[in-house]
Amino acid sequence: MTITGDVTVVVHDEDADAQELDELTQQLHAELLRLELPDVARGSAPGGTGAKSGLVQSLTTLVLSGGFSAAVLRSVTVVVRDWIRRSGARKAVLVSGEHRLEIEAASKKTQDAAVEAWVRALAGEPAPATGIETGTDPAADGAPRQAAPSPEGPAGPAAHG
Repeated sequence: MTITGDVTVVVHDEDADAQELDELTQQLHAELLRLELPDVARGSAPGGTGAKSGLVQSLTTLVLSGGFSAAVLRSVTVVVRDWIRRSGARKAVLVSGEHRLEIEAASKKTQDAAVEAWVRALAGEPAPATGIETGTDPAADGAPRQAAPSPEGPAGPAAHG
């Protein structure tokens, strides 16, 4: 089954300045390009006062466009998890439509379960009986979670940098 629509990846690190966030996002962009995805581009954000156009390149957002198989989406999450471990970034949020996945430092088992639930939700498949359900898991401090979108947009307020 092919999953259509964009997948947005937002890099989060509260301790990083704008230059560091841009470098982290560039590193992740380069790693995702190795997957030979149809299109991986920097996202755009509203420009500030005096900007020549209404949009500027986002420091923290990548947009993956095209059709994806479940296997490709799993590969994307593996690249993001490995990149977080190597780069020291705090977390990354993957959003597609109403489905959101936060990947942070956590055990591989917990990450695998959250990734599987997210991919199944995007593919319209029922979730396995893993104990992970749509919504945040307050007991899984620092664990990846699949959460419903916030009223402030699909990636919520934290996605804005």
